[in-house]
Amino acid sequence: MDGTLEIRVIQPEEAHKIVKFLVENFFAHAPLSSCHPKNVLTAEDEAKLCKCIEIYGCSIMALEGDELQADELGKDNKNGQILRLLGEVNRDAGIFDRYGVEEILYLFLASVATSHGGRNIATRMTQELMRLGKLWNYQVLSMDCSSYYCARVCERLGMECLNTVLFDEYRDDSGNPIFKPALPHVAMKTFAQRL
Repeated sequence: MDGTLEIRVIQPEEAHKIVKFLVENFFAHAPLSSCHPKNVLTAEDEAKLCKCIEIYGCSIMALEGDELQADELGKDNKNGQILRLLGEVNRDAGIFDRYGVEEILYLFLASVATSHGGRNIATRMTQELMRLGKLWNYQVLSMDCSSYYCARVCERLGMECLNTVLFDEYRDDSGNPIFKPALPHVAMKTFAQRL
C-alpha cells in the first residue's frame, strides 16, 4: 500500500464485491448484527443490497491499492428487528419536518476494514459523501449509528443528534431487551446535517 486513498462512487458491476466486503466487515462486527443471536444475511438479503447499490448509484467506497473500504447504502428475525428499530428512530427523529425537505441522502451502511481502523477513513468517506450529496442536489445527509465509534464520527463532523434510543430500553413484548451489544455500544443515535 502506498498510503493513497481513493474515494469514489461504486459502479453497478462492483456491487457483488462490495456486498461481500460488507458481509465480512460490517455485518460480522456491527453492534446489532454481531450480538446474540448473530445476524446472518441470506442470499436474498445480499441480493437486495446489491440491487440497492445498482439502482441508486450513490454508494461510495475507498480504495487503498487493492484494499477496499465500503460505505453504503421481519419481527421474528434479526434483520427485521434491526430494520424495525431503524424505522422507529427515523420516524421519531422527524428529519423531514425538522429540515423542511422532502428528500434526504441517507447513509445506510458504513464500514471500514478492522485492519484500517484509527485512520479517519470513516470521517473522510462521510465528508466525501456530504460533498457528493450537494452535487446530487440533496439538502440533508442523515445516518443512524448503532456503533459508538460511528456516532463519534458524526459528532466530530458537527452533525446534529436528533434522536437516541438506549438498547437496554428497547424491549420486546415480554419486556426483555432485544439487543445486547457489547460496550461501548449502548444506543442507536440518529444524526443529520444540512448540506
